[in-house]
Amino acid sequence: MTVRVGICSTAHVNAEVYAALLSKLPAVDLVGISGQNPERAQQRANAVGTSAMPHSELMRTADGVVVCSPTAAHEELIELALQHDVAVLCEKPLATSLAAAKSIQDRCEERDVVTGMAMPLRYSRPMRRLKERYEAGAVGELLAVSGVNRGRMPGGWFVDPELAGGGAIADHTDHIVDVVRWITGEEVREVYAETDTRFYDIPVEDVNLLSMTLSNGASFSLDGSWSTPQKNPFWGDASVELVGSETTLSADCFGYRYSHVRDTGHGGHNESIYWGADPNNALLRDFVASIRGESTVATSLDDAVQTAAVIAAAYESVERGEPVEVTY
Repeated sequence: MTVRVGICSTAHVNAEVYAALLSKLPAVDLVGISGQNPERAQQRANAVGTSAMPHSELMRTADGVVVCSPTAAHEELIELALQHDVAVLCEKPLATSLAAAKSIQDRCEERDVVTGMAMPLRYSRPMRRLKERYEAGAVGELLAVSGVNRGRMPGGWFVDPELAGGGAIADHTDHIVDVVRWITGEEVREVYAETDTRFYDIPVEDVNLLSMTLSNGASFSLDGSWSTPQKNPFWGDASVELVGSETTLSADCFGYRYSHVRDTGHGGHNESIYWGADPNNALLRDFVASIRGESTVATSLDDAVQTAAVIAAAYESVERGEPVEVTY
């Protein structure tokens, strides 16, 4: 069975990545790319041999869409997909506020449509091996967790607090919080957050450190900053370390890299290339299988609301200058 899939909006940096991968998946027909910017949508569509079209036409054409809009537009586009019974895989975070995230979840639950959040780290092989060893008891009693998810500052709508819901916290908290919840089964109970804007002249934070407490009492620290230099040979990182009573285990999602150096006398002569299995590819394959009824999207909208609650608590902590209990 061929599944008709589309990319809804070209605003997110992952839209181009997803389009390229979907265009090569077997039994998938990449039926179109929609966007507020018709010229950019046409360029993206031409690059992968599909059509550019308005959002409404894409919804009438597709069985499922990957929503890659600014965060503030997620709700409107998901509602449009629900009206057409189209499956949705939405970029993270789900919404710019916890209330909006819960509203989206409630409306999706009223409809019998496949919905999920794009969380590729759950498909990362190093993270899957870490989960297997944790569940086998290798760590013993979990005492502490640390994670990093640092990247380049993306600019554009990502630094517009109205469109993104914040800065580096909004952009980089979800991935590691979600994968730690998934691996350990523990929820974040309390957050203390410190932020600053140190690297760029932007209206949102570009660095942050979250000090959290998990439901079993373990501490959980997370650096989810935009502190990777723009000229760094690789975009960033995503890793987790679990400290237990028996041993310490860690996983680096993008550790499989090699560096390539060219002496050209011009810029861009040093780059690092990731050669491990692509978690984005596994994410999209699972979404397609979910539309066929053969699988379930790994990160549900309930999971998306849980991480939205942690983000909301982090920003409240910054405002109050003290630890904040997470309200789900």
